Amino acid sequence: MKSRLLTTLTTHLMTPVVGDAAALFALIDQNRDELARWMPRTASIQSVEDEAAFLLHTLDRIAANQFWLAVIWVGATPVGTIDLHNFKDGHAEVGYWLGHDFQGRGIMPHALGIVEDVAFNQLALNKLELVIATENTRSQAVAQRRGFHQDAVLRDHLLTASGNYDDAIVYSKLQWEAR
Repeated sequence: MKSRLLTTLTTHLMTPVVGDAAALFALIDQNRDELARWMPRTASIQSVEDEAAFLLHTLDRIAANQFWLAVIWVGATPVGTIDLHNFKDGHAEVGYWLGHDFQGRGIMPHALGIVEDVAFNQLALNKLELVIATENTRSQAVAQRRGFHQDAVLRDHLLTASGNYDDAIVYSKLQWEAR
């Protein structure tokens, strides 16, 4: 008889601390080529010290209510981040990334669901937006899985690490749609 091993992923979000810098840098460095395509800031993170400086700046922005960021953890392992940025008039954009080894497991839709709850119920936002490169089909699938509405395609909207521009799809979810 075949034995069946059942496992579950315990995923949780936590506010970053500077002590997370080494593990997050290792994850970024391990996934650098893939991440650089969608996240140009990857080029500026070349050391643990760079990631620590980013986290310190992020914590200052969080304290000033200009940014919201959480590290995505699976058990005791950081696997990516998710954030809210560009706050204006009750709206915010969502940004996220996940290490390659953790993609396709339902982690990001779960994390996005938590962020929707924070955005709509704790921060009292009216609208969330995702701005996703047209070639980034994995992120598009996350938006669709979470019930975000495709609003528009913006031509030459996202600056890439190579200095070119990608077209972007704008997805949104309104507070009343999250209930």
